[in-house]
Amino acid sequence: MMQYLAVVKADGRVLVACVLAVVFLQLLTPLRASEDKNHGLLWELSKPGIEPAYLFGTIHSEDPEVLQLPQAVQQALDRCNTVVLEMLLDAEAMMYSSTAMLMMDGRMLSDIIGKPLFRQTALAIRSRGIQELVLERMKPWAAAVVLSMPASETGLVLDMMLYQNALDQGKSVHGLETVEEQLNVFEALSEKDQVLLLQDAVENFSALDALHAELLHAYKQRDLAGLVALSEASMQTGDQQLADEFQQHLVVDRNHRMSDRMQVYLRQGRVFIAVGALHLPGEEGLLNLLEQQGFTVRRLY
Repeated sequence: MMQYLAVVKADGRVLVACVLAVVFLQLLTPLRASEDKNHGLLWELSKPGIEPAYLFGTIHSEDPEVLQLPQAVQQALDRCNTVVLEMLLDAEAMMYSSTAMLMMDGRMLSDIIGKPLFRQTALAIRSRGIQELVLERMKPWAAAVVLSMPASETGLVLDMMLYQNALDQGKSVHGLETVEEQLNVFEALSEKDQVLLLQDAVENFSALDALHAELLHAYKQRDLAGLVALSEASMQTGDQQLADEFQQHLVVDRNHRMSDRMQVYLRQGRVFIAVGALHLPGEEGLLNLLEQQGFTVRRLY
């Protein structure tokens, strides 16, 4: 210590150089420790004194390649006794969502959106297995959501497969949100905004299959940044203010809610959490939020 002080007294520039070196090293440390969060679907979440947990990004797809879990994902799932999804996909939730999509006040969709838009919607939504008689009872947001989803053949998408597998293995299964909370993102829209949402879905319907293919490709490449870019590009049509507000409620607000609700499960350790992959990246994505809450985030796949 005395030798160090002597050097400082001999040349004040040495002290300045030492301080700058320390500051530089402190700035480098978090950069080295932080993972690139733009790529990867399976992440280990760890904190001292707690057994590791796993966060897996999903996609609403029944593609066989997607349903065939990679070895790293399957191993993480097998290590855990608890599985947490965005919401419980049980019969009660399915029944509620089906009912919530319909108008119960006697009105018809064609009266709300007008005959021309209704005819366009009916033509497009037929490819999703919805007949005109059912469409007449649907809320505008519900028709827009159905149009925006890929056409289904089996109904067994990735989240549903994870849910069923967890039940078959006797694992404890929980949801981060209720079906009411998820649907409230749409229910909270004014009827005028719901119609705008539907109009946008109809006008861009011909491009949706190509978009779904691009999203699926990016997902298989584990390209989170690519998924975000495609999602943001798809929101550039129609009313931009509505698109921005919708994105805030659909993704960002839910990210904060889900990260807070994860804590009780993360403290238990050995939990497998699966949410839509678009919730993972970004400044207010789950990976960043969990890191801010003291977890070390490490990409496994």
